[in-house]
Amino acid sequence: MNEVGCLDFCPELARLYAAGRTTGSSGKQFDLGSCSTVNNLVILRNLCLTLKPSRSLEVGLASGGSCLAIASFYRETLPKPQCRHVAVDPFQTTHWERAGIEAIQRAGLADYVEVRETFSCWELPKLAEEGSQFDLVYIDGSHLFEDVFVDAYFVARLLAERGVVAFDDCRDPHVSKVIKFIRSNLKSSLLEKNLSPFRADCGKPLKYRAARLLGRTQMTAFQRTGAVARPWDAAFYDF
Repeated sequence: MNEVGCLDFCPELARLYAAGRTTGSSGKQFDLGSCSTVNNLVILRNLCLTLKPSRSLEVGLASGGSCLAIASFYRETLPKPQCRHVAVDPFQTTHWERAGIEAIQRAGLADYVEVRETFSCWELPKLAEEGSQFDLVYIDGSHLFEDVFVDAYFVARLLAERGVVAFDDCRDPHVSKVIKFIRSNLKSSLLEKNLSPFRADCGKPLKYRAARLLGRTQMTAFQRTGAVARPWDAAFYDF
């Protein structure tokens, strides 16, 4: 099976990645260079099949690839359409020209997804105030350190017990710094998850195993295993 063949669980997703581009509402075309890799989509799909999330969240919708991968799980498992996935993207209508929203509609998944077109730094606190909790979260929005850090701070509080948060582009220095902070200072509540079994290749290649040992993988995930709030005098470990 070729790489795109791994996405056959969602025909619209497979079509999108086979084309290698998508089209906005004005007809403008976007390539998929800034979108999730096929392997990341397979990991998200397999995390859904394992965790069986009741609600999920993503930061960064773009062309809609990760949203299609997650929302298709709900279509397969729910007896009737219910909104279970929240996608936060302030640029969906402006920069992306609704490319992600239209992909969701073409796939017949609109009833499973709520798109919030605002910045995550405003929306995640609002979700926390609403008392929302999520079993699976995918962070792939702004890659500036301060933005990823704020996303991580609030998502840790939005995760349900045993919920999983996955970060994309972890080789980026901004994202990598946030990952190092979590490993150093939040390990009592967020346990790094081995994603090898969830990969399309099951993590067999030596290259991937070496990257994981060096902390240089494309995607890194953590599972909530305890209370996130720390005491005021908690130790600080440099990262």
